[in-house]
Formats: sequence, C-alpha cells, structure tokens
Amino acid sequence: MSGSSRRPQAVSAQGEAALLAACSTLVPTSQDAMNGKTLKLKVVIPNSQGLHMRPAAAFAETVRRFQSKVTVCKDGNAVDGQSPLDLMLLAAEQGAELLLEATGPDAQEALDALADVVRNFIKEDAPDPPLPQKG
Repeated sequence: MSGSSRRPQAVSAQGEAALLAACSTLVPTSQDAMNGKTLKLKVVIPNSQGLHMRPAAAFAETVRRFQSKVTVCKDGNAVDGQSPLDLMLLAAEQGAELLLEATGPDAQEALDALADVVRNFIKEDAPDPPLPQKG
C-alpha cells in the first residue's frame, strides 16, 4: 500500500449481494451452530494500516484456540482464518468489510473472540508512549 490516504468506501448493494452470495447468506442462531450449521459475522477493519501481518497473526492465533473451522470472506474470496498469509492475501484495507464464517461446536465463542480481536486492531494506530526523561 502506498502512502496515499484512502477513505473507506461504502459497499454498494451489488457489492454486498456479491459478498453474501460468495459466502452464503443467513446468520443462524447459536443453536444452529450446535447442529453443525455455519454462523456468520460481518466485521469492518478499523485501523489505518488495514489487515497487515501483526493483526493477521493475532487473528489466526485466536482462530487456532477453537475447534471450529473459521473462513474469512472478502469480495468473493474466501481464505482459512488460521493462516496469516492467506488473510493478508485479502488485502483488507481500513473500512473493508469481512464476513467471518465459523462452523463447529464453539463457533459462537470463536466469532465473539474474533470480533474482539478485530476491535482491538485500532490499537495499532495508537501512538507509542513517550520515552521516560533522563534525570
């Protein structure tokens, strides 16, 4: 990504329809997850650097803590949530919408934890604390 500052763009109705078509549609309930159905959650990348290596690694590490299979979809592309490199291939910049899909016995817990991870991406933009002054 170059030094240009890009503003998040709204997803058109066609774009959202394509995203949903590529990654399925309805969001089942937690009971559905217990029956092997897929739970889905839309998230938006909040930090200005987008989904680069550090947040992708944190995301993948979180996915590996759960039994459920997690797939991440963007613009019709779906990747394994356990792979930081695959996640980076999505080229998700600030404002990008991702659809998280989780299937398995702990799908709801996985999605909840991943939503927290994505919310914490914004800490990537926080300035470093000042160094202590020499006496």
